[in-house]
Amino acid sequence: MKLSTSTCLHKIQDDNGRLFSPAEILSAFKRAGYDSVDIDFWSLSGPDLPMWGDDWEKTVEAFGEASADLQLPVWQTHSDSYLGTQWDDPHFLHHAERRRSIFRCIEAASRLGADCVVMHPYNKKMVGEYSSAENREAAIAFLAPYIEAAKKAGVRIAIENLTNFNDGRRRHCGGPIEELIDLVDAINDPAVGICIDTGHANIAGLNVAEALRASGSRVIALHVNDNYASLKSDMHQLPFMGDVDWADVMRAISEIGYRGHFTYEVGGCRRRPDALYQDWLDYTVKVGRGLIAMLDEANG
Repeated sequence: MKLSTSTCLHKIQDDNGRLFSPAEILSAFKRAGYDSVDIDFWSLSGPDLPMWGDDWEKTVEAFGEASADLQLPVWQTHSDSYLGTQWDDPHFLHHAERRRSIFRCIEAASRLGADCVVMHPYNKKMVGEYSSAENREAAIAFLAPYIEAAKKAGVRIAIENLTNFNDGRRRHCGGPIEELIDLVDAINDPAVGICIDTGHANIAGLNVAEALRASGSRVIALHVNDNYASLKSDMHQLPFMGDVDWADVMRAISEIGYRGHFTYEVGGCRRRPDALYQDWLDYTVKVGRGLIAMLDEANG
């Protein structure tokens, strides 16, 4: 299995907050030994960020050129997304920009040759008793134009499991994995599948391996990361830095016949000397190769 990583692993120079260029990001991953990359367009979306600007295509072209020059293919991407209560907030000021940006992210994935675009499902406000059925219908309506755009662009949509933080305000689709399975089954389109975020599943109180097994062949993408379930914090740590049972996760990945890449969504190692950062990236590859070796053992 190929080892991949999100660009969120290496995107900001911590001593001054500078965004690394696409060439700098992908060159560091290539030196470390990654096989492919996941372009996190979400972190490049927002006011004063590239995907919302008039020159967004230049950013996409820069990633494409770096990918080709380094022979480091783009396996998947992460779309722009709403946050918190923005989804149905009439006072949110940037609905038009955000929705336009999601279409741009789909077009970017197509230009870069990605297999799929990871998207978050719609999340309704919790008013009174939460209704999974109502949230599912809202998610279907929200996702429909993006699914159509993705099909025309020749890429798939991988809908990510989110978390239910039990804050009394919202429910996030896929806290119970059955919600996300029901959503994908209701959409019933071969161009749509599931992205399992192992960290989200863990802090949602799920057995991560069982969530993978339940999702089965619907899984077309992964966001691999670790955390401590009891802390309920979306830490996005490297595997073995939390309490996810990685041996069982790798068995589950084998059992469901997953054929995609093993893709990290791990945050950067913050507050580190820049001189040590390549060593950190090298270590992340060593961990990933060790996990893939466990998968090879499970496959016999």
